[in-house]
Amino acid sequence: MTDAAFPGSSPAPGGEVSDTAARRRALLEQWRLHSRKIHLLRRILPGAMAAILVLLIGWVAIGDVLTRLGEAGEGANASIHMTNARFYGRDGLGRAYVLGATMASRVNGDLRKVVLVGPILTFGAGGPKESHIEARRGVYREDDRILRLNDNVRLRDQTGNLFITDQAIVDTVRGTVVGKSNVKGFGPTGIITADSFAVSDQGRRVVFTGDVHSRFKQD
Repeated sequence: MTDAAFPGSSPAPGGEVSDTAARRRALLEQWRLHSRKIHLLRRILPGAMAAILVLLIGWVAIGDVLTRLGEAGEGANASIHMTNARFYGRDGLGRAYVLGATMASRVNGDLRKVVLVGPILTFGAGGPKESHIEARRGVYREDDRILRLNDNVRLRDQTGNLFITDQAIVDTVRGTVVGKSNVKGFGPTGIITADSFAVSDQGRRVVFTGDVHSRFKQD
């Protein structure tokens, strides 16, 4: 006798059980993958946070080192400033002179170089034949005792003459002044212009060269 399915009968429940088990296995696998990701993140995140903290500390340390290096570099090039500076000396013949300035700056990179603001040099200081030369800017070197003047250079001698030019080089040892730019002179006897000039004997003698023009006052 054989089994037969009668009309209207239901299929065996084995197919539903198989589908339910498959879904459960899939959900279980998804949960396992999710659990692994969470476990992995729990291990990675603390390490990443520690690395970020190390980088921040290192950046702060590097910034501090760079700041100190910058300050050290600035200190190496810093200047020593003096207000109302005075330098005293004597020329090759023992005659006194005084070099003053509104502001003097000595650069650490070249200690023998002094940058001057408002320099004024007085030859024969304290004597009856003082002469003065001044400018807006100047540079004085203590090794060769040469003073270089620029911008509105004015020389006044003991007789009342005034000479104006753009630049001049003063040798304080020899007591000489040399100017290679145009010069104009005003004095009791008249007016003179020239391409260049040379002063010697601490301002007592002046020689004009180049295109020299003069106009004397009439008594």
